[in-house]
Amino acid sequence: MVTRGSIASASRQNACHGTLRILATTDLHMRILPYDYFADRAEPTGGLVQLADQITALRADPSALTLLFDNGDFLQGNPLADTLAQAGMAGTAHPMMAAFAALGYDAITLGNHEFNYGLAFLRQVLRDASCPVVCANIDWRDQPPIARRFALLDRVIRCDDGRDHPLRIGVVGFVPPQVTRWDRVKLGDTIATCDIVAAAQDIVPQIKAAGADIIIALCHAGIGAADHRDGMENAAVPLAAVPGIDAILTGHTHQVFPGAAHPATPFVDPVAGRIHGKPAVGAGFHGQALGKITLRLRRAADGWHVTDHASAVLPAAPARTVSEVSQKILAAVQKAHQATLRQIRQPIARTSVPIHSYFARISPDLPGYLLGQALIAYAESILPDGGLPIIAAVSPVRSGGLDGPACYVSIPPGPITRRDICAIYPYADTPVIARRSGADLQDWLEQAVSGYHQIAPGRADQPLLNPAFAGYVFDAFHGLSYAIDLTQPPRHDATGRIVAPQAARITNLRYHGKKVRPDQCFAVVANSYRAFGGGGFPAIPMQDVLAMPDQPIRDILTQAVQRQAVIETRVPQSWRFAPLAKTFADFISAPEGRHHLSARMRAAEAQGDGFTRYRLAL
Repeated sequence: MVTRGSIASASRQNACHGTLRILATTDLHMRILPYDYFADRAEPTGGLVQLADQITALRADPSALTLLFDNGDFLQGNPLADTLAQAGMAGTAHPMMAAFAALGYDAITLGNHEFNYGLAFLRQVLRDASCPVVCANIDWRDQPPIARRFALLDRVIRCDDGRDHPLRIGVVGFVPPQVTRWDRVKLGDTIATCDIVAAAQDIVPQIKAAGADIIIALCHAGIGAADHRDGMENAAVPLAAVPGIDAILTGHTHQVFPGAAHPATPFVDPVAGRIHGKPAVGAGFHGQALGKITLRLRRAADGWHVTDHASAVLPAAPARTVSEVSQKILAAVQKAHQATLRQIRQPIARTSVPIHSYFARISPDLPGYLLGQALIAYAESILPDGGLPIIAAVSPVRSGGLDGPACYVSIPPGPITRRDICAIYPYADTPVIARRSGADLQDWLEQAVSGYHQIAPGRADQPLLNPAFAGYVFDAFHGLSYAIDLTQPPRHDATGRIVAPQAARITNLRYHGKKVRPDQCFAVVANSYRAFGGGGFPAIPMQDVLAMPDQPIRDILTQAVQRQAVIETRVPQSWRFAPLAKTFADFISAPEGRHHLSARMRAAEAQGDGFTRYRLAL
């Protein structure tokens, strides 16, 4: 008689083990080459081509079955991307698709920036994709889908019994559902999105039913709150709790995982690289690193099981020689690269003063002022005369952060080129003009200034900037004046959640010298990303939208600078920190900032990460 124990014993005897290696890139933002188009210079690291030989070597390693994925935001992010979008891709493959093909990607998913140039261009680019494109939480409505909901990859894995065994891998992708709001001008109502976790709960059982042995989630979302909220942007943690998912690739926030930037929680292990006990990896951005998950698999009578796993992020290791695969990538992008250089080097105006963003979150800066004035003038040209007073919301885009000490606007006196305009505003956003009340503006500003730490009067050595807040959430309002009381706690946390409802940092809010009344109405110009909820801000209701022109903000700025011809402007001090006697706060910026210090600033010391620490007298 065959007993249950003898069956289990036979199953153990017939079991074998194999290794599945998962490689991942994310948030490449068209950084194919190690070249910074905003500074017009080659970079020592970064760019997909510098990962090519590492990828090739790992794929050739016979000790594991290796798969390669991209986690989205590959199509937009620098002047090279804009050059290609403006020219269109008729008759030739997009260089990023050529690079993915050369490296043998197994599947890719879509990020929010894939939609910045519209669906027609995205469809044109992806027609040349050499691998499946997956995204489960987009409804393509009445048009042919650009991406499938999931893909099944049938592969063969060599196990420790010396034999090859079939392995079916299910791959599913997710995009932040806010994409339809952020790109409303380009997308209209052509597509719809749904919640990431809800989509996963629906699709994962279908992938299992289709025979998947292992399921990998390409999640173009960051590691945010543990508790699921419908429509949340950074949903990687609750997504990991969905049964059936075996490994997760994270992205969107440009953070590295595993890594010290993430706090340990009951659900997130930032050292081992686990979310809800499952392996996860986030490979940063711009091809500066390669994500790697290693799954140890056991094959038994009842199927495949993950018995062990490890997550790691491998820094890019540029090769000393140009390999065959690198040559293919370089050849595919070279023509567009040269065209981009010709375009960004075109002078459009001159400046007699330095234009920089080294202290954009410390005091009003000239890049923000130029952009704010350009948006106000543009809104005046398209709105009826005698209407609402017009103001503009502008945030610093290049202000250090994860991009490092080279990520600042820095234009010396002399020619202003198109690349300088791209540095001031690198995105493909369009403007939105909307009606907002004085009370709305007060709330908007309270959220914008929540990225400062609370400061105790009379003390020194206090950190000023909360690193959990990206620079692009610090909106300054051009056309208004106000003070920021740092003795008050921040009203919002970095996700936009209200944590101190009674906090009131914004004081003396004025328009043309007169106090702004709560019921006073304004026409506010903002980028489409912010207007429709980007950065954790509340989305402006459509009934309050006055205009949604399709003119790119960068073009508006370019035309305004060309009209001015010579920039001689000194920046009006429209906002400031409320004075605090004998109080000092520290912040970091680029070392070059020491050449542009105000009377209240001094450079304190250089840091090991390339930044310099500065001290501000409040």
